[in-house]
Amino acid sequence: MAAKPRYTTTPSYSSKVLFRGSEEYDRCRRNNPTAATPERYPREIHIVTSPEDVCIALKRAADLNTNVGIRSSGHIMNMGNLIQDGILIDTINLNRHIEYNPKSHEICFGPAVRTEELSKKLGEIKRFFPHGHAPTVGAAGFLLAGGQGWFLRGWGATNQTWINKMEIVVPDGQTVIASPTENEDLWWAARGSGLGFFGVVTRFWCRTIPASTMWERIFKFELGDKYEELMTWAVERGRDTPKYGTDLNLTIDYPEKYDQSYTTDEIPAGAKLVLTLNLLCYADTMREAKTLLGAYDKIPLGVRQQLIEMRPVERRTFQEVFDRKRGFLGNDKTQRWQINSIMNDPTVPLPKLLATIKPALTEFPTRTTSVFMCHCDILPNEEDGALSLVQDLYISTITGWTDPKLEPAIQQPMREKYFQAWPVSVGQYITEIDVNNDDANMKVLSDTALAKFLGIREKWDPKGLFPNYKTFIRAHDKMNALAAAQNKRARL
Repeated sequence: MAAKPRYTTTPSYSSKVLFRGSEEYDRCRRNNPTAATPERYPREIHIVTSPEDVCIALKRAADLNTNVGIRSSGHIMNMGNLIQDGILIDTINLNRHIEYNPKSHEICFGPAVRTEELSKKLGEIKRFFPHGHAPTVGAAGFLLAGGQGWFLRGWGATNQTWINKMEIVVPDGQTVIASPTENEDLWWAARGSGLGFFGVVTRFWCRTIPASTMWERIFKFELGDKYEELMTWAVERGRDTPKYGTDLNLTIDYPEKYDQSYTTDEIPAGAKLVLTLNLLCYADTMREAKTLLGAYDKIPLGVRQQLIEMRPVERRTFQEVFDRKRGFLGNDKTQRWQINSIMNDPTVPLPKLLATIKPALTEFPTRTTSVFMCHCDILPNEEDGALSLVQDLYISTITGWTDPKLEPAIQQPMREKYFQAWPVSVGQYITEIDVNNDDANMKVLSDTALAKFLGIREKWDPKGLFPNYKTFIRAHDKMNALAAAQNKRARL
């Protein structure tokens, strides 16, 4: 039996247009980080290499009276780009290079350029740009969603202040530039609408700054029955940590997740959850790094009793973090993933938040399920872009499994746990809204930003070539109805 293909960021195909029924078509359709590719089949897959190819694909969709999906890397696990009988535009080879202008200090790159490629180039030119944390994420998916990039706490989401302009092929086939001074409405809509955006970005131009040095401090704790105490300490110490130049991440998982001697999805008997803090900062010296991460020096007795490992501040490279991320998520075609998330309402007291999200963070259906949480501290400017929900903490659970027989039941428990957390949230991160199932979907934009986005979308895409925005509308209608019902009960 032939080995199942691994997810690759550099596939090759013999044609620019792949048709259903061919081996290359199915290999391309399934080239996603998760093996759980839904049984949806685009009519054609267009492997575009230029804006002209994108224009041809859009015209083809219009002629067939069908819809369009776009893929830059496939890391949106529900794969809204796979539209049944639609046209999938795969940007894998579209401007797949990085250019640097030493006079303006701008970098220019295409939509499918990967995080690790950006990092390598930046290392060569000794510059910094807050790309993503996961090595194989594509630029377009990351930036259009907002960009929870490196050290975002002080610098904000990457698309708020780091992008200078974009080249976009719009639904009628024109190639246009969007920037603060050109096609300003398109510029506004692109930055924060994620998989709902109604155009194909073919190039980004972004600013850079001189590189510094990354440092990391690591703590590991046995969670046990100390969930509230550990989480309170971790969150509060994060809030005591300076925002500029720090990147504070928390994971919860079973150590057996990484043990290759386990071959089933079952949680081993006696397995104990471990909470890990990966605290990073960007500073010129060790002395500065120790100061930036010094809030965690104060460890109360109850927390210290759970301590498994405490590592001092150490120099770290982006490549070392990427290698760790590869182990966290994995890239082989046996692993299947679902991500659910919320962004908390900062006005909700921490004890209430922690109590509400506890089931999602501690009750795992499989050995390879894990939690990822980080401090974001993103304050949106709705006048500037579609990114419009406050991001204090990003809280997510990645459900992992290998046995397809567990589907679809395996997906429902975490959906329910996250939806139960809606009263303490402002919504969810836009990449996790599920076009296949509305159960856990929440708001991804503010109501006023969504209304503005829909008006701009109608102007640029009146025929509705790009359909994923409809999921936003359903989620907002549902959440507004729930809020109205809650308010009505409160008045009675």
